[in-house]
Amino acid sequence: MLSKKISPYDLSATDCITTEIISAANGKITLKLIDFSADPDASLRFILKHNKTGMQLFPEVSRPDPDTYLLDFSFIEAFYELTGTNFFYLTVETASNSDVHLYRLSPRSEIAASIKPAVLIEDIYLKDDIKEVQTERVVLLQASIDDARSFRITLCSRNRLVQVTHTCVLKSLNMRGGILKITFDLKPDSLEYVKTIFRFRNKLAEAAIAYDFTTVSTRKHGDMLRIKISLDLHTVTWNGLYWDIYVEVFDPTNNRTNRIQITISTRRRMFMKFLYNGSFHTPDDFYVYPYYTGGTKLALVNRAREQYDGFDIVLKEFTAMFLYNIAKPYWKKKHICLVDEKYSTRAQDNGYYFFKHCMENDEETYLGQKIYYIITKDSPDYDMIRPYKKNVVHFMTIRHMCYILAAELLVSTDARSHIYAQRSRHSIFTRYTKKLPFVFLQHGVTALKRVDFFYGKGKPGSCDLFVVTSEKEKQIVIDNFNYEPYEVINTGFARWDVLKDKSQDSHDILVMPTWRSWLEGASDREFEESDYFRHYAALLNSQRFKDLLEKYDLHANFYLHAIFQAHTESFHIASDRIHLKSFGDTPVNELLMQCKMLITDYSSVSWDVLYQNKPTLFYQFDLDKYNEAHGSYIDMKTDLFGDRAETLDQLLDSLEKTIQNNFRMEPKYEKMQQEYFQFEDHEHSRHICEEIKKWMKRK
Repeated sequence: MLSKKISPYDLSATDCITTEIISAANGKITLKLIDFSADPDASLRFILKHNKTGMQLFPEVSRPDPDTYLLDFSFIEAFYELTGTNFFYLTVETASNSDVHLYRLSPRSEIAASIKPAVLIEDIYLKDDIKEVQTERVVLLQASIDDARSFRITLCSRNRLVQVTHTCVLKSLNMRGGILKITFDLKPDSLEYVKTIFRFRNKLAEAAIAYDFTTVSTRKHGDMLRIKISLDLHTVTWNGLYWDIYVEVFDPTNNRTNRIQITISTRRRMFMKFLYNGSFHTPDDFYVYPYYTGGTKLALVNRAREQYDGFDIVLKEFTAMFLYNIAKPYWKKKHICLVDEKYSTRAQDNGYYFFKHCMENDEETYLGQKIYYIITKDSPDYDMIRPYKKNVVHFMTIRHMCYILAAELLVSTDARSHIYAQRSRHSIFTRYTKKLPFVFLQHGVTALKRVDFFYGKGKPGSCDLFVVTSEKEKQIVIDNFNYEPYEVINTGFARWDVLKDKSQDSHDILVMPTWRSWLEGASDREFEESDYFRHYAALLNSQRFKDLLEKYDLHANFYLHAIFQAHTESFHIASDRIHLKSFGDTPVNELLMQCKMLITDYSSVSWDVLYQNKPTLFYQFDLDKYNEAHGSYIDMKTDLFGDRAETLDQLLDSLEKTIQNNFRMEPKYEKMQQEYFQFEDHEHSRHICEEIKKWMKRK
């Protein structure tokens, strides 16, 4: 078996051969090509073509009979990570002299819709070989349901197999009185219904909170089983954001128990989006309501109520769509490029500095785009963009919505969804943000946290151009995110244009930890019960830490990640040398330039400090938990460019050593610094514009 990578595969460019599958099991497929005759002198080979990347795999082939082919796919289990919407089309290539032709393999049209997936390889486990239910994979041969009606090879979980072969559809839902009542239809075939589970979505095993629904009734309804369930929401200990609903079924033919999710039909999704306003109010003053996932599966979200959750937002959206459509030629002439930062509330990061550069250097003319910055009216950073007010659009106004519909390009530090109120309960507009061509400026260097599951090519946060800061980072993105080299641009960050060391007369050190996914959306109570809070509260209230600051005449600025800013007031400090910095107090860039050193855990702002030749200490008291939930692209214990501590005493020992060394980086870390950066010319925004211009020409 050989493999290679080519440009994405275009199904429309191939002819079709009607194919009969004689058998498919044990990693092998026997098939017959019907009404197909190739040149006797032509060579013939079977190819698997990956639907997104165009990667080619070549199975071993033998011919038991003149018109029958036996294909061996046992090697494909090595690609177990290709799940969900990743699959391989089965194709045939013929070649004679200089003539090469590619054919799709398709079942007869009259039977295509009735073909069920065949399991080629039963059990595949992840590399650690821990045989848990959630790690099981199977290889399937199935007829695709798209217009191509092609055979394809899919590698998916066994739960996914049950999901695609068994119908489980929502019929009704209500939450009156805090009692969640659900009715759904399950087509069991040979499966037996066991129970329905309500489960907190979290990557940490220790946080796997689950509750069993009460099964009120089950009865036959045609060839379906109509099931009614209920759950008293007052009995749930609410954590985090997302809660999933799983239907547990048992297969007596193989003694396996699997979990599938409840699908929501289009009509019911529209009802849930526009008409249903039911919710449950939790003791933490959050509200819980149903929503549908990207895969149209039923789930619940638990979060604080926000200003964009009302039905009024839908009225504004329809108004914007009307205004855009009646004047579409006008909007298209504007050639709009939108720039924003996290949640469109800030002007401190790469988005702002890119926009500022464009305004002050006439990059609109160079790029042929009218460039606008999106920001909330009440942003603490509004004064930063006030000089360019003609090119500022206020977040969630009708004008903002029209500009999203008309935009030709989005340049952002975060995912496309941050250009809009991404969690608005009744909004239908987020679908339009997904279509925007996207230059991803990044918020931080990609190394210390795995994000390819979201920002990888073809994933929800994928982009057209991925900005990186070094050849090392570029290789990480190419190797792990599935982008082509020309889609990853090594320009450095726009915010580094103004980054310079201002610490000569400073007495400040900066303590700036990153966030934790398992605490996203947590209430104050949940946050204050976490290891994260306890460790940083212990640092900020440590007598030894206070004594070091006093002894060496230093001050410490403590700045929480933007996602945790709501919890800043949870920290109480009795020292006039330690200062809690809230969002908007001082731009993060200024804190990074003024500090003499940084204490962080896994935050990529450490590269901003490294860029200035300043030392960083890494306080990693929860490395195992962090790796379980996030993971990284480097070895934290050997590849960091600063001392690493797991305990408070180790951290304070390293801190005192760094102070006594007059805040000089150690030689081994200085060497690493020299290897990381290609550009240190403070022209990063200009380099980004040049790469965008090249991309636009290619496009």
